[in-house]
Amino acid sequence: MTQATVLTLPNFAQPFEIECGASGKGIGAVLMQGKRPIAYFSKALSKANLSKSAYEKELMTMVLAVQHWQPYLLGRNFVVYSDQKSLKHLLQRVATADQQNWLSKLLGYHFEVVYKSGPENKAADTLSLRDEGCELKNIVSSPIWL
Repeated sequence: MTQATVLTLPNFAQPFEIECGASGKGIGAVLMQGKRPIAYFSKALSKANLSKSAYEKELMTMVLAVQHWQPYLLGRNFVVYSDQKSLKHLLQRVATADQQNWLSKLLGYHFEVVYKSGPENKAADTLSLRDEGCELKNIVSSPIWL
């Protein structure tokens, strides 16, 4: 992400992928196809969400990203990459009412959660470092469309 990022247009004949990342201050995600970015999503965490666990922040990131890109994802199979290994077992271990609430928002979507280690998940993790006053243009340069 140190050079000009080239965004590509979506191809609805190919599967979509989402890379998710969460940090202490924010969440970020990248919608991709074939390792090419289509769109970015980044949001600072509210004060109420700052104290949540890493698992809950990653779950929140995944749900908000899926909702954000609903027109691309609804009715299609897609993969969600996360550096939170326990999200792979998402539907088997719902511990709290908050987690149950987040999961209910994913009903109707067809997806698989795949673990992707932190160093391989750089784009989403960088977007998650966004602070309240930080502008996205300082993190990602202006895109060039293909």
